[in-house]
Order: sequence, then structure tokens, then C-alpha cells
Amino acid sequence: MSALVSIVIPVYNAAPYLDECLKSVIDQSYQALEVIIINDGSTDQSEEIINRYVNQDSRITLINQQNHGLGYTRNKGISLSNGTYIFFLDSDDRIPAHAIQSLVKAAVKGDADYAAGKVIRFNEERKYIPIRHLEFNLYKKNEITALLDQPELLQDSIACNKLWKKDFVKRNNLHFTEGKYYEDLAFTMKGAVLAGKIAIVNSFVYEWRVREGEDKPSITQQQMKLQNTLDRISALSSNRQWLKANQIPVKIIQEHDLKSLLDLLRLHVIKYALIDDADRERWEDAVTSFINEIPADTALKLPAKEKKLYDIFFNKNYNELKLFSVIYTNTETTPIVFQESSRFLLKGEEKTHDVTKDFKPTVIISKIVSDDLGFEISGALTIPKASKQAVGEIYATVRGSKEKIILANVESEPVEEPHPYLFENQIYKAWIQAKAFKNVVRGSTLDLYFRLVDYPEYLPARIRVSPGVNTSDGIKEPVISLYRTNLGNMSIEIKAKNVLFGKALAKIKKILK
Repeated sequence: MSALVSIVIPVYNAAPYLDECLKSVIDQSYQALEVIIINDGSTDQSEEIINRYVNQDSRITLINQQNHGLGYTRNKGISLSNGTYIFFLDSDDRIPAHAIQSLVKAAVKGDADYAAGKVIRFNEERKYIPIRHLEFNLYKKNEITALLDQPELLQDSIACNKLWKKDFVKRNNLHFTEGKYYEDLAFTMKGAVLAGKIAIVNSFVYEWRVREGEDKPSITQQQMKLQNTLDRISALSSNRQWLKANQIPVKIIQEHDLKSLLDLLRLHVIKYALIDDADRERWEDAVTSFINEIPADTALKLPAKEKKLYDIFFNKNYNELKLFSVIYTNTETTPIVFQESSRFLLKGEEKTHDVTKDFKPTVIISKIVSDDLGFEISGALTIPKASKQAVGEIYATVRGSKEKIILANVESEPVEEPHPYLFENQIYKAWIQAKAFKNVVRGSTLDLYFRLVDYPEYLPARIRVSPGVNTSDGIKEPVISLYRTNLGNMSIEIKAKNVLFGKALAKIKKILK
């Protein structure tokens, strides 16, 4: 008999996303589900949408309550659950069809206290893996492990990509913090530390939505309310005290210290310019106090960008920090970054900073046109902080090798719109000749990139394809196949041993995957 899984879904004014969320649940290949939906005082059409699903699927139960917040609601879901396992799903997210089945199989096989898998972030335009998961090489293979063997698992503090054994949760009194932001930081940290066995699944088990406008300054401004930062610091500091009080091994504490610095720098310090002036001094004191709890040598493990922010903040160079924050949050009204001598430079009050490596372009294909000799791509090009034209080129890397093929120069021109950096937003086109692939062996897959020729330290970027892009069809057996990857990027598959030319040259055919 299959183990029962309780899926707990807190809902608060999630009407635009609920159909996607709930459909992903009822479409699960694993059928032994108990779906507990708790409507946390929604004032939109959420309850009406939920009731449609309740009426069509007996596994779904709706509980209505006055608004109490996410922590309280998830805790209530735990108390109401009857399953052997518990899975938390936020109402604006969704889960792949085999997510629960994969997690249950791994948890049962490994007799694990919880199972965890890969996360993908998504919106209408693209999908991507969270940067922290990439940096720390999380969830790369199916395995049974423990935190002492892989302390880097602490870098993932999401509760929702994990299947929790209910007995483990209850036995260790794991619960979500109520009435504060970041209610899951204590739950996931203690869960990872206390788990005897953790099952890792090398597949995507959670799709985490990027809300429209989430990265806009107006939204970020709300995230920089003083209480938001204070709640993060409170959660991280409490976690650290718990680790020390319970004499947890040093390398786990050190990993949590690194995670804490990354959280604070990437999600709060980087947005220093957006703090309300009335709160600034208290904010500075709170962040300083917490950073002083963490051994200084932890900062040596930070990536270059975060180490720079750490040093500036630690030395109380707040005016300099504000300049960096302005360029990272894209809130400048006049140019403060300049292109000089193949570098992008920020001119601070005390010195000039090279920020070339801090930015990367965005290249989106909105149209592809092919003929007998090759294909032309065109669309939108963004080069952050560009105030003058820079030469760009497209190249391809061959998967599984270090081979790099230069494909084309890019022709571009700025979009006429008010902007501090006149060449940041551009339109472009590039002609890629089929003969560029003549020495690429059959079966090879190539990934396309864009880079600035005269600024070698400016990061290159994968070229993305807008959903629904159409091209003319080629012949039935094309020698080159263009396709959009699962993450929305542009790749090419070579179908023949060598690309032929002249009359025998095949046309290009694009395949959207």
C-alpha cells in the first residue's frame, strides 16, 4: 500500500495562480494524496476557485480561517495532516507531474527523514535554477546523505522542495515561526541538522514562481522595510545560537555563517539605497551587530561581489555603499558608471571601482529567419550600464568539450527612450552562416552565447528565445536543428557529420522543445 502524502497549501489572495497550482497537484502521477488547502482570509476569488477543485476531487479539503500569516497556517496544516509524509506547496507555485512520486520513492528506499530535489524559478519569459543551488552544486545526483557529509545543503532553506516524514517533524517539534518574515529558516535548518538520513533527488520537484515586477525597485522597496531586515537577522541569529547551544560540529556552524552572510549581503545590504532615511541608523546598527557575531574569516569565502559589499559595509563607508546599491538596484537617475579602457568603472568618493565583472547582458531572440545559407536572429539586447556602443559577438560552445566557435558579429542600435545609460537597451540582429558549423561532428549540441568583444571581463550570457518564436520550416531532414531548451535558451543540434554547401545545403529548421 502506498504511503499517504499530505500536501499543505496555504492560500492568501492567490486567485491569478491557483488554477496552475492546483492542477499541478491533481495531475501528480503519485495518487495517494491528501490535499489540505487552508484559505488564510483571502478577499479575492480564491475560495471560489478552490471549491471547484474540492467538488471534483475527494482528496482535497478546504479549511477557511481568518488571516494569521504563513507560519501559523503551515503549522495548522501539520496538525491537520494524516499522511506519513508532508509536502508544503505555496499557492502561486506548482510542481512537476512526477515530483511527489520521485520524492516518495527516494525517501522510502533510503528510509530518510526527508527527501529534497531541484528547484526551478519561472515566469512567462524564462526559467532558471536559483543561483545559490548552482554555486554550491546542490542536488547533482541521487543519493542518501547527511548534513555532516554535505554541510552545503544548509544553503537551501526552502521548505517546499522537500518531502518531510511526519513522524520526524513531530518527534523533533519542528514548526514554522509565526508572525514574522522568513518563517521557514528555523524549520529547514533544524530539519537538516537533526535528520539522520537525507534523500537527494536529481530531478526538478518544485517550480517557484517569480512574481511579475518582483525585481522592480518599487517592489524591492517594500522588501527593504526595516522589519523585514530585522526579522531576517532575528531568524539567522536564533539559528546560530541554537547551533552553538547544541554543540553542533564546527563545520556546520561555519556553513551556516557563510549562508547568513550571503543572505544578508544579497538580500539586504545590496539594497542599502532603498532604506527609509528615518530607519537607516537603526538598520545599520542591527546589521553591524549581526555581522560582528560571525568570524571575520568567513568573509574570505564570499564571491568577489559580496566580499566587496562586506568590506565597504564593515568599514562603514556608507556613502560608497550607497553608490554600489544604486547601481545594483538600477535606481540611478544619471550615469555613475562609465566605460573607459575596456572597463566599466564606478567613480566613488574615495576611489574608482572596476565593476566590469558585476554585470552581464541579456539577449532575447524574438525572430528567426532562415534560408539556404544560414539564419538571422533578432530581438532585444540589454547591456547594463552601457553609455556608448560596444561591439558584441555571438559564439557557440560544444557541449562536453572546451571548443568555442565564433559565429557572428552583432549589429545593434539603442532603443529611443529616456534612460540614464543611452546604450543599455538596444535592438539587434545577427546573421549566422551555416558554414560556421562545417567542422562540427554529427550529434554535437552547441549552446549559444553573447559577449562584448572589447570588454573581456564583462560576463558573457546565454542567448534566450522568447516563447512562441516561429521560423520557416526547412526540409524534412535538416542538417542543423535549432531549439529552445527547457530553461528557454537557444541551442543547436548538428544532424549530419558535416554541413554541406552549394546546392546540397539544407535549410534550417527550428524545433521548439
